[in-house]
Amino acid sequence: MELREQTIKDMIQLLGEEQVITEEAVIIENEGATVHNYEKAFGHKNPHQPLCVVNVKNKEEVREVLLYCNQNKIHVIARTGASSSEDQLLVIDDKTMIVDASSMNRLIKLDEENMMATVECGMPLAHLEKMANEKGLTTGHSPQSSPLAHLGGLVATRSIGQFSTYYGGIEDMVCGLEAVLPNGEIVRIKNAPRRAAGPDLRHFFLGSEGAWAFMTEITVKLFPYYPDDMWIGGYIVENFHKGLNCIREIMAKGYKPSVVRLYDKPDVDHNYGSVKLKDEQAFMFFSAEGPKEIAQATGESIHKIAMAHGAEYIGTKAVEHWFVNRNNLSFTVGTQEEREHYQSTHISYATIEICADWTDIHGIYDSVMAALPEKCPNLTMLGGHVSHSYINGTNIYFVYNLKIQDSEKATAEHYQVMEGVCNEVLKYETGTIAHHHGIGKVRVRKIKEELGSSYPLMRMIKDQLDPNGIMNPGTLLPLE
Repeated sequence: MELREQTIKDMIQLLGEEQVITEEAVIIENEGATVHNYEKAFGHKNPHQPLCVVNVKNKEEVREVLLYCNQNKIHVIARTGASSSEDQLLVIDDKTMIVDASSMNRLIKLDEENMMATVECGMPLAHLEKMANEKGLTTGHSPQSSPLAHLGGLVATRSIGQFSTYYGGIEDMVCGLEAVLPNGEIVRIKNAPRRAAGPDLRHFFLGSEGAWAFMTEITVKLFPYYPDDMWIGGYIVENFHKGLNCIREIMAKGYKPSVVRLYDKPDVDHNYGSVKLKDEQAFMFFSAEGPKEIAQATGESIHKIAMAHGAEYIGTKAVEHWFVNRNNLSFTVGTQEEREHYQSTHISYATIEICADWTDIHGIYDSVMAALPEKCPNLTMLGGHVSHSYINGTNIYFVYNLKIQDSEKATAEHYQVMEGVCNEVLKYETGTIAHHHGIGKVRVRKIKEELGSSYPLMRMIKDQLDPNGIMNPGTLLPLE
């Protein structure tokens, strides 16, 4: 209590009373839109609450807050959009402050000639996309969390969007950035098209999940926007593995569709229901973007390959249904509707996304689908889909419903599912336990197995950039 009172007093003196939130009810309601919502629906709350939440308005305030916390060994969780699926925003001790930069939401520059936008870290992705569209441009980044996402969080979690096969992931879009280190030093990585002046320092921060710095400014690429020239097509394939083989050929031959997706029957039935599949069948669909000539040529070639793999073309209606409904989940997260669903059904839906090369991905899918129901008997649905593909491999998004046995231990029950998936993935040489949601405080327990002999490098970076360990402890790196 003494630490809390002193910290609040000092923050009010540093920033002003209106920028320091201390009311417990407000803090609990805003601690993170996807943090332990099932438990919250039944009245359970995190036993650890932040000392306070401070709203920062510029990089100088970020610098002053980090200096104070570093000197006083107070832990910091950086926040903008307030959503995470891997507990990046979860407070795990009684000496943590949440530093909220959602007010740092300015567009600094929209550079049409050089196809870049520079924004503060709290810029909502949807707002930037709207501004870009008005100029005939697009960010090309469209994660399912688009209605919630801010640029700082997208970079911090190494995000990827639904059109990634054409535009790339966030790591392909970031040109440069500005960040504040725990010691208050402000570092800037300039917006060069490419550099060979040593290692690419952007990647110290991409995917760092607020564990060793606070990003304050981001510059991302922009792309021409051709919304009226898109090609789309949907197909039914005999089984999930034949769909994988078809997608592999499309990618290996060098085609760049914007959307490449393959759903097994449980996933289709639960999430969309727009296609009626027989047992073992799978739903596969694509879109192609760019100038009309490129989009149409890409689509025609994809169609030929799909038909050669025995696919049944079913037109565009189901694909259009996906485009309309693809982000619906983000509109219900943390709402009264979600709470009432949990209270009436005691079923919690979640996802775990992994990645591997083309050889291993077949075995991973079969292994998880066979092993998980036995390890986790409370599963009421288990399925999966491919959503991001590459020339050398693809991802699988495992989705599941879990009948919660004890509302107070819902997270532990989800952890059991996560462990089951990750254990199967790590049996394969190229299997990686996180494709785009990050590690957070959930999958961090598997990070040493994931990184193997390269794990000490991660620890060395943390120790050098954040020697006092104030930045989001327990995230990205396990507590020793």
